[in-house]
Amino acid sequence: MEKEIIEKYVKAGLIAKQAREYGVKLIKDGARALDIAEAVERKIRELGGEIAFPTNISINDLAAHYTPIQNDPLIIKNEDYVKLDLGVHIDGYIADTAITIRPAGKDKLIECSEKMLEAGLNAIKPGITLGEIGEIIENIAKQYGFKSIINLSGHGLDKFNLHAGKLVYNVKNNNKYIIKEGEVYAIEPFCTTGAGSVKDSGKALIFKFMKDVPIRNPDARKILELAKTKWFGLPFARRWIKLSTIKKEFLLKQLISMNAIHAYLPLREVSNAPVAQTEHTVIVLEKPIITTI
Repeated sequence: MEKEIIEKYVKAGLIAKQAREYGVKLIKDGARALDIAEAVERKIRELGGEIAFPTNISINDLAAHYTPIQNDPLIIKNEDYVKLDLGVHIDGYIADTAITIRPAGKDKLIECSEKMLEAGLNAIKPGITLGEIGEIIENIAKQYGFKSIINLSGHGLDKFNLHAGKLVYNVKNNNKYIIKEGEVYAIEPFCTTGAGSVKDSGKALIFKFMKDVPIRNPDARKILELAKTKWFGLPFARRWIKLSTIKKEFLLKQLISMNAIHAYLPLREVSNAPVAQTEHTVIVLEKPIITTI
């Protein structure tokens, strides 16, 4: 990997770390999720980064893909498990990081997710398989008596590509793919007190450009143009679209039906049990670089 590319990944990681630490300070009993998400996204830009995906604030049994909507009334409570998941890019080179905060204090579930991540990061190196990484991560969850979520995973990263094909499952699996020097991964363990899987829930709050389509409505064309150019084909938030709610709903449904954009539904633990998540980005070199730590 070229030195210049490594430097961009590292810069994105430093900004992501600073934005995450800033966001953690905002997570407290009575805080509005919308205020936190918008403050974190402002901080990313102030620090010189671009937003790689909408800031996720998924609470309790919601594991992922929840970002506040405009005028969202969601308020954080003292006992909530608040998963802050954010992304930064520099010229398309992405840092992806997450942390779980419980205003009442860290507990064993959060500690478990942190130790799962630590084990995965300690193991990743050129020559190890993706399946071996998954088994190592899952073993930590078992030691704590919790479940590693079977259908959520870490993922490869590439330029302007948040999910670059290769998945890092957090459970034992038969994936024999050998990790190579120069690859970049987001290692992202999720653990739960519940059944250990997630399902789609609610309506989509996050979307992604898929392809250009011929469409007459000028507002729909504008959404596609923003998704493709301003947001670089990376995920974008419903609240970023400055249209009336009714018009926005209609146009998004139309674009989804035409396969012009992809909708990410919020993911909820199937038994409605709390979920903890922790995540860092790592460049796999002879001596791996964890960019977001």
